[in-house]
Amino acid sequence: MSDTLKLLLPILITHIVVLGVVVLLIKRILLGDTMKAVESVREVETEIRKKESGIREQIEEHERAFQQQKMEAEKELEQHRAEANKEVARARDQVLGEARTEADRLIDQAKRNEEKMRQQIAQDMEEKAVLYAGEIFEMVFTDKMAEAVDRVFTDELLDALDALDASSITVDANEVEFTAGRPIAPEQKARLEALLKEKFGVDVKVQETVQEDLVAGLAFKLGSLEIDGSLSNRMKEAVDEVKKHARG
Repeated sequence: MSDTLKLLLPILITHIVVLGVVVLLIKRILLGDTMKAVESVREVETEIRKKESGIREQIEEHERAFQQQKMEAEKELEQHRAEANKEVARARDQVLGEARTEADRLIDQAKRNEEKMRQQIAQDMEEKAVLYAGEIFEMVFTDKMAEAVDRVFTDELLDALDALDASSITVDANEVEFTAGRPIAPEQKARLEALLKEKFGVDVKVQETVQEDLVAGLAFKLGSLEIDGSLSNRMKEAVDEVKKHARG
């Protein structure tokens, strides 16, 4: 038994030593592989973190770029909106200004038309007043009365012509015209011819044109000299005086 033990003991010791060496080798191998694996995992993790960091930075960069573009777009939109508002305001002011100008023009035109119409009405009334006065004269006065009035008006004109200082007046005898409300009486015609020769050195024969709207009296023209002593002219002057007093 002891001999067998003695024989087996070295073998056992050898097996134990070999087993220990094998276990040690296996542990080293396993530990080395584990370390390598851990290192590889760490390297992969580090790489992943780097990529993750890069991706995160890219995302942040894109976000910043997006925010910058958004701000610029909003700013540009606001500028366009402000310019559009200014343009609308300018267009509105222009339209309002043109409308005011047109309204003022129309008002001024209406006032001018109103004034023209008023003047035309006044002129028509004056002309009708003189016309009606002439018609009333013919209706009221008999032929003898009308003839007497005519002689009075003609004599008044001849008297005024006789009192006229014609020393500084020059007339053109080639342009002579006589008009009367009635035929001029022979003695008045002779006196008129004498006065014209005396005052202006004009030797003419009076050939009047009867113009009934003069009503009474006469008017004559020698060149640029015009004298109207007719009743219709007196009526016009009277209407003008009435207008002046009415305005005053």
